[in-house]
Amino acid sequence: MKDIKRIIISRTDKIGDLVLSIPSFFMVKKMYPSAEITVLVRKYNYEIVKNLPYIDRVVKIDDYRRVELIEKIKYFKADVFIALYNDEFVMQLAKASGARVKIGPLSKIKSFFIYNKGVLQKRSKSIKNEAEYNLDLVKKLDSKRFDDLFELNTEIYYEEKHRKAVEIFLKEKKIKSPILVINPFMGGSAKNLSDEQYIELIKSILEKIKKLDIVLTCHISEDERGDKILAGVDNERLHLYANGGDLLNLAAMIDRADVYFGGSTGPTHIAGSLKKSIVAVYPNKKTQAPLRWGVFGHKDVTYIVPDRDKKENYKHKFFDSYTDETRVEIVSAIEKKLLTQTLTDKNFDTDSTDKLKINTDFIKR
Repeated sequence: MKDIKRIIISRTDKIGDLVLSIPSFFMVKKMYPSAEITVLVRKYNYEIVKNLPYIDRVVKIDDYRRVELIEKIKYFKADVFIALYNDEFVMQLAKASGARVKIGPLSKIKSFFIYNKGVLQKRSKSIKNEAEYNLDLVKKLDSKRFDDLFELNTEIYYEEKHRKAVEIFLKEKKIKSPILVINPFMGGSAKNLSDEQYIELIKSILEKIKKLDIVLTCHISEDERGDKILAGVDNERLHLYANGGDLLNLAAMIDRADVYFGGSTGPTHIAGSLKKSIVAVYPNKKTQAPLRWGVFGHKDVTYIVPDRDKKENYKHKFFDSYTDETRVEIVSAIEKKLLTQTLTDKNFDTDSTDKLKINTDFIKR
């Protein structure tokens, strides 16, 4: 497809969904390097996309009333509109864009009339990762060019100001490596552990693994829950990082982790983009399981699935099948990854038994 000068990509849902769209943003620019790429996002995802070096413009849809954005979208004079996520409003934007090529998932009846190069995906069957569903839509632009140029890129970028904000926090709290970052807070799209279960889990980790600092991350709006977990654990090696700044402060904190632990949520996907060593707890339900919503493009992830061999009531917010055995499994997985990090440290001398004892001293046997 020739003469493409302007492309709009819409991804207007949650953080994890956005991070799983990064490979698609990258491929659109790689396929059409001279095209101007505009991405439509929610305001909480703005900083992530703004820092992608190959994106030309980012529009926060929250800054406009719907009627205003529908009117504004036509002035971008897009040749292509790609909807990586579809709802009634996105279809209105696609139509209003006036783009000659409109690509999106064919699901609702109206979508068949909106997207002239739509893709029938049936994502509810969850036979591949969300990132792959997104890439299938981008491929629709030009399948040969896509295959010839394909490169997987999941990177996110934060700035020096984000790194400094985290370093100040770590210095004030006297936190040094090894660091375990835990994000216990999720938007409710998948099952999670309860706060009480997180408290018992963190107690077990700190009892089992010595000389380890744990940083609990949350948005400032959730700091009361964070303080509750902090008080429940009551250990000076647990610290709360309540981020009131932009999302990339959280990314910078996750990047300082030796190991990250979380559920099926945006920060877990950020950890994957940063190539961190990850332990993640996921449900077995097809539409929430690792196959569909797991970390993409990164293999250093251990998935703990409490209901792997058990029946689960998916109307409940928390795992019914979480047991003491599950907690032991999580602690063991974190312990193993911390030990692996120690053994693969670039300064580690494999010929020194004494160094092995020193470097692995924080693992309680």
